[in-house]
Amino acid sequence: MGVFLTLLIVLLVTALILYYLRPKPYDPKLNGCYIGEAKPGETRVLRGCFGVEKLVDYNVQHNETIADVVDNMTKKPTNKLIGYRKLIKEVPYKTYNTTVNGKEVKKTLYKYQMSDYIYFSSEEFQSLVNAVSTAIANEGFVKGDKIALFCETRYEWMAFLLAACRQGIVIVTVYSTLSDDSVTISLQETEVKGLVVSAETIKRIGDVKLDKTVTVISVDDFEQKPTNVENKMVFFSELRKTEAQKTFTPVSPTDLAIIMYTSGTSKEPKGILVQQKQILMLGYGYHNNIFFDQDVLIAYLPLAHIFELCIEFAVMMHSGTVGYASPRTLIGSGVVDCQSDLCALEPTILLGVPTVFNRVQKAILDTVMHSPVLKKSIFFFSFGLKEKLYINYNYLSPYLFWPIIKVLDLVVFQNLKHSLFGKRLTSIVIGGSALPVTLQRFLKTVLPNTDVMQGFGMTEVCGAVSVMPHGDATTSTIGVLFPMYEAKLRDVPELNYFTNTVPPKGELMIRGLPVSKGYYKRPEEDKESFTQDGWLCTGDIALITDTNHICIIDRKKNIVKQPSGEYVSLEFIESKYVVHPIVDTICVFADNFHDFVVALVVLNKKETEEVTQKTIDAVIQDRSECDKIKHLIEKDVSKCGLNERQKVKHFKFIDDEWTPENGMLTAALKMKRSAIEKRYKTEIDTMFNLN
Repeated sequence: MGVFLTLLIVLLVTALILYYLRPKPYDPKLNGCYIGEAKPGETRVLRGCFGVEKLVDYNVQHNETIADVVDNMTKKPTNKLIGYRKLIKEVPYKTYNTTVNGKEVKKTLYKYQMSDYIYFSSEEFQSLVNAVSTAIANEGFVKGDKIALFCETRYEWMAFLLAACRQGIVIVTVYSTLSDDSVTISLQETEVKGLVVSAETIKRIGDVKLDKTVTVISVDDFEQKPTNVENKMVFFSELRKTEAQKTFTPVSPTDLAIIMYTSGTSKEPKGILVQQKQILMLGYGYHNNIFFDQDVLIAYLPLAHIFELCIEFAVMMHSGTVGYASPRTLIGSGVVDCQSDLCALEPTILLGVPTVFNRVQKAILDTVMHSPVLKKSIFFFSFGLKEKLYINYNYLSPYLFWPIIKVLDLVVFQNLKHSLFGKRLTSIVIGGSALPVTLQRFLKTVLPNTDVMQGFGMTEVCGAVSVMPHGDATTSTIGVLFPMYEAKLRDVPELNYFTNTVPPKGELMIRGLPVSKGYYKRPEEDKESFTQDGWLCTGDIALITDTNHICIIDRKKNIVKQPSGEYVSLEFIESKYVVHPIVDTICVFADNFHDFVVALVVLNKKETEEVTQKTIDAVIQDRSECDKIKHLIEKDVSKCGLNERQKVKHFKFIDDEWTPENGMLTAALKMKRSAIEKRYKTEIDTMFNLN
């Protein structure tokens, strides 16, 4: 009797513990609701749950200006506000021939030995910013002047922005990977008086048409002034030694803070106007939706990207830690004799675009496929079981399945997550382009205790408009609106999208106080993108589900009408093909004269050579090998539900690298379709004429 009673007590205690630790069900009320009446050809206006009565129009913690952010840094002090690593040495490890812009060149790859993270406390970083702010005023810059930031993501970039904006000096952001022509347009259009560069970007000054009156400010030191720099040159290391003044030029919340240039997917980049209060307002929305107090963010995306900039501000305002990193040293394959940035920092939040996580998925699967048979079998069995219980059942039966899921996490997936991302990661936020469902499910399955959340934003709305809340297990959705924004759909009759269907479909429209007032010196584009009553026309086609989830389903510019009168979505087709291991990147083309689509495919070198046992150059030149690869791709994609018009009829496999440096990708790693089409026009025309 005593043994039975003891056993019963143990079971009851275990049940209570499991009940307490079970996944909490997601509250659908977070999805918001409609307000008002619908106008003809439009849906009603949708708002997030915390902005139903009134859109949020204030900033968190009384930070109305960027000067307030600097002044308030020490009110919630932290010893680790900003972190960075120093380069110890570069180690060459591989030299190979590749094709760049149609020419064969020799390329050397390096691995890097880095120091441990070095941190600024909130007081130290505040002192640095105030010193630099005083110094640039001493250099003759005054409120309203413009200084361009033309360097990679690093702590000096953020420090300089804070220093300039607290004096009312306008920052012009320029992606460090933009073409010389695009950089020249950005600098000349804004008539900058200062240009901040690094050792990487200063090499390009000779190719950029820079006015001789512009002061060049280098964040890196040089023993001698570079010969290609004819302008006056000062160094960040000297500016930071200046004794900070006690008072600064007053600024107001509506002052222009930033002219943020886009990465330019199709046309030349354009500058978007961002006020002081707009860049800070999202701190309210991001807090508790994306991050919590004292979270740790790893910063490796371009700071010239609006979402990266906004979330760094938000984390700093809530006494979190921003650790600067580089795409080269982010993961273990890029470093030698030290930890990767991810493992050294152990962030709690990781931002990225689908391209980054496609590579993560392929790296994980490549490691698994080269493991012993038993280990590989355990992984795939565990993956299949957890995916079915954790995702397919969508938390409906946590009492029964949660213990099984925890065992799988502890035995199989936890060590994998720790080896890649460190031990503290709780949130991955993905945006920039559509997140494939298969990739989202994969990440949710192999990364225990980590929310994989998709979001949506644009530079024109000053960051992210929406993100999936923590605990939301749905896929293909961009989440729920932040309380500063409202949204609606409008008919796009030329593409057969109407708001009176179930579910309603149409162009996504966004309005709210953070939405930009327009483009810099582009009145015609203002008329195209902004309505008179403040709505931004995003150009994205969306639907709204019966649970008020917003799903992006197409892009107006990437939909083509074929001779049959049917429309095909190029991005939708690409999303089905790019998940194949042998496909590194794919760009699909259609036109008004052919009822089929064709594609350029950049092959994954390692996968291609393993499948064919030949070099990638030999494969591309061998018609039979190309046919074999085409068959492999078509066999897998046949399960994706594409109709005959959506299936790629002809492929052209290429060995070129598509990078921001050669103009095929934007700095945000999006394809520049027009640039690719122009460069490969002969190959594309040949594929269309094969019939």
